[in-house]
Amino acid sequence: MSVHYALITDDRTHELTTTNTSNPPTPTPPTAPLTRSEQFITAAVFLFPALALTVPDGYSIGAVALLIAAITHLVANRRTWAQHPPLPGAVKAVIAFMIVYALFWMGDAALRGEGVREFDRPSRFLLAAFCLSVFARARIQQAALWLGLAVGGIGAGGLAITQKLIEGHSRASGFAQVIQFGNAAMLIGLMCLAGMLWSLQPQTTNPDRLRRTRRRRALLTGLMGLGALGGLTASFLSGTRGAWFALVPALLVGLWAAVQLGKARLYLLSGPVALAVIATTAYFIPATGVEWRVDSAVNGAEAYFTEGQQGHGVGVRFEIWKGAWRLFTEKPVMGWGEIGYIQRTDALGEAGVIVKRAGEFTHSHNEWLNVMAKKGLVGTTIFAGLYLTPLLCFVQVGRRSSRASRSPNNDAVVLATAGLLFTVGFMASGLTQVNFNHNIGAMLYAFMIAVLIGVSGPPLMARSS
Repeated sequence: MSVHYALITDDRTHELTTTNTSNPPTPTPPTAPLTRSEQFITAAVFLFPALALTVPDGYSIGAVALLIAAITHLVANRRTWAQHPPLPGAVKAVIAFMIVYALFWMGDAALRGEGVREFDRPSRFLLAAFCLSVFARARIQQAALWLGLAVGGIGAGGLAITQKLIEGHSRASGFAQVIQFGNAAMLIGLMCLAGMLWSLQPQTTNPDRLRRTRRRRALLTGLMGLGALGGLTASFLSGTRGAWFALVPALLVGLWAAVQLGKARLYLLSGPVALAVIATTAYFIPATGVEWRVDSAVNGAEAYFTEGQQGHGVGVRFEIWKGAWRLFTEKPVMGWGEIGYIQRTDALGEAGVIVKRAGEFTHSHNEWLNVMAKKGLVGTTIFAGLYLTPLLCFVQVGRRSSRASRSPNNDAVVLATAGLLFTVGFMASGLTQVNFNHNIGAMLYAFMIAVLIGVSGPPLMARSS
């Protein structure tokens, strides 16, 4: 047995175990040690969330590590790659929409003469699609994802506290644009909450081992809790109001997870209360600045609708949305493109259709309106698929695992919960910001989806094979 495990730690083992190329390779036992390239992927999966907000350009460093790891694994298994089971349809759909999104955005930019600059952010989805196609066929230790999220949440929280409460910044922004920092920190915090479900899962029923496991579970649960607290704290200290919208759909995702795990009654008694405590605490602690941000939004909206004040704060954002909708109705099929959007909104501002200040922005501060105005219904359909296909994938992982008749895979349900929290949270934060117009937004979404689905790969691949 020891000789067998020694052999399978080398990626070249697949060549030794497949003497007849006409037959598919024997699947590697899930309990076998990871190969060197799988260990590399696992390390990169840890680094991506751990570095995303804690060091300058951390999200880029982590994404490069993921890309190199994917290439390494593909090269190491190149002789047997074609014999792997086909990817599940849901995973293929995610990959397809990533590729179509990137090609459509780049092709549209080329046809409109918008320059190479508009090729940059969409190209990230091509790289992420490649990584996903590799990760879904690899074994990745999911502990790396949870620990990376915990480190990322703790780091973001510590950085935000330092900037806001010690250095006296008006809003914590880490090493990124302030809204993007707040959005990303919120998503990391929410995924850490899902990670607490993972850390609480008992790993053995042996009483002697259970005593040691309980200590380990307590340590991991405390670490994930600190990650959640750090991420949420960083988001609140950033003053990013759009990120707070993610808390509402997070409640529904939590209910879905509780149903899959058979804990619906407990969740209904505790989930809404926990959210209320978090929101109330953040609101009434003056140092967070949440009270001022909320009150200013409410007062701005009231002034816009009752007094017609359009040139400040929330009123400007309403005017931007008004202009974006106007552009969509003028060119509903293919939209105006980036340059056309800027020129047309500026013209609307000069003409007084929208307040002049609103015409100075290069995007609509709403992900959906931005796509509708710039890419029309064609682009909006593709964009919707970019969100909906991962949602379908995560729902399938959770439902299939929870319906297992004898041994439901609770770890898979927790992974699906994290994926749903990330996807719907990203969508919610996009109601007041265009995340994909920023490198951190595009890279975080593309590569985190690749990681989450990749780590969820075993139950998906088992279903398809």
